Amino acid sequence: MREAHLTAPDLRYHRSFLGALREYHEDELRENLRDPADFARWLDDMREAGSHGTAAIERDRVRHRILWWVRDDDYLGRVRINLELNDELTEFGGHIGYDIRPSARGQGHATALLREAIGVAKEHGIVRALLTCAPDNHASRRVIERNGGVLHDLSAAGRLRYWVG
Repeated sequence: MREAHLTAPDLRYHRSFLGALREYHEDELRENLRDPADFARWLDDMREAGSHGTAAIERDRVRHRILWWVRDDDYLGRVRINLELNDELTEFGGHIGYDIRPSARGQGHATALLREAIGVAKEHGIVRALLTCAPDNHASRRVIERNGGVLHDLSAAGRLRYWVG
């Protein structure tokens, strides 16, 4: 078994991604993703969003990259790396947002995913990354702090803001 790593969203993870949606109870919301051809089109749209064309950027607020955390053929989680900040993201969201599917939590994946995502952010010129989380999300706070996050303040939106880097 290979170690988990970041990769571009890919049709290879279709079945596992659908399994993650079931864990999130989003099955009924993504009925259209069951067909592999529809899933492939959705992946293409996701890869394009935030990186090319005004309409895509407007829809997703800022230029960004979406990567998946995978091991072998298993989808374990995802990360969105915002390549710039706007007022909304400065208050709620920051440069990096991530999640791990419920069945993969508590296994160190979030800490490792964030470590790799910080490296990707640096490759895109983000020297210091802003991350936000809810004050009562102790797991996320630990993940951010394990990756060198330094608490800055509580935003007007009620989110803890950390700087990493």
